[in-house]
Amino acid sequence: MVEIKVQASDSATAMEEVEKRLGSDALIVSTTKVDGKIEIVATNDEPSKYKKTPEPLILDGDYRVTNFSDALADKMEKTRKEELKTSDRLEPGPLDESIHAIKKELQKLEKLSLGESPPRKMAEANSVATLLQVSGVSKNVVELLSKNAPEKSLEHMAKTLSKMFVNGKCPHFESSDVILITGPVSSGKSVFSKKLITYLKNKEEIKDCTNLNPDNPRGLVKKINSWASNTDYEKNKTKQIAVAELGHAEDVDRVLIDINKNNPKLKISIINACAVGNSYQYLKGNFSERSAENEYLAITKLDLCDLSLSEISAFIELNHKCLFFSGIETGTEGLFFAHVDKVKSHILQNIENREF
Repeated sequence: MVEIKVQASDSATAMEEVEKRLGSDALIVSTTKVDGKIEIVATNDEPSKYKKTPEPLILDGDYRVTNFSDALADKMEKTRKEELKTSDRLEPGPLDESIHAIKKELQKLEKLSLGESPPRKMAEANSVATLLQVSGVSKNVVELLSKNAPEKSLEHMAKTLSKMFVNGKCPHFESSDVILITGPVSSGKSVFSKKLITYLKNKEEIKDCTNLNPDNPRGLVKKINSWASNTDYEKNKTKQIAVAELGHAEDVDRVLIDINKNNPKLKISIINACAVGNSYQYLKGNFSERSAENEYLAITKLDLCDLSLSEISAFIELNHKCLFFSGIETGTEGLFFAHVDKVKSHILQNIENREF
């Protein structure tokens, strides 16, 4: 048997050399590319008899063992460690029972730490302040309640919370000549404006209620000044009121200053419309604090969901007092004044219906 190795610039030249040296019946063992050239290994042996010479197996240092005793000692050490681990393990049955018992105890402790118990039956086991907090009232408001409600019964604290949120009787609002309604996009201020105008027109002491719809704050000032110059609002026994929407709350102060320049005797009230369903964090971060006594709050879109205790907390912290509740997507009904007793009942219902 003869085995040759031929290198050439291309396979055709290499094959030609193989054929010259071994004949046309030569067997091609392998074809590879080495240093940019074609290398062919060929033989003249019969295909059935040819066996490739195995390459030697070379082990690196990781596989090298000094002698048999070292390998045996390593194996015995591993076996001893496994036996120690097995002896430390508990039987599957007792282990499962222990885990289950520990979980039950942890769940009990968690419920006790959070005050998770029915509000009426477990009032002695959990403080009312904790109960309010786990129901959604913020920690800051709970601290205010604790100072203002010395009785500390659930019903008394719920009523105190309601008084902190509801505006009550508003002489200034009732004698207003102009009502500005402001609020963010999709706050429901347009529907609320229609409801308020309908409500005011139905009052006997109000002669007329004009709806002003300006395109911008400057246009609003012009419309109000024009309305005031054409209305003898000071002498009439029956009132005439103007209602206008203002798109951005940050424009309120500038509008009030501009109106006051020409009509300093105009009584103006501001209603901030806010749709129900916002989180405590959103309201605290995006709703401005109340800055004037003639500023009121209207909660809108109450046909979509209920007012939460976390929302009430945010408004209290922002010093906003609620005057109106508004629901139902029509311009003729679904507008209600906020009342302390009704809000108190709503607060108690929220607490008692909570899943503890």
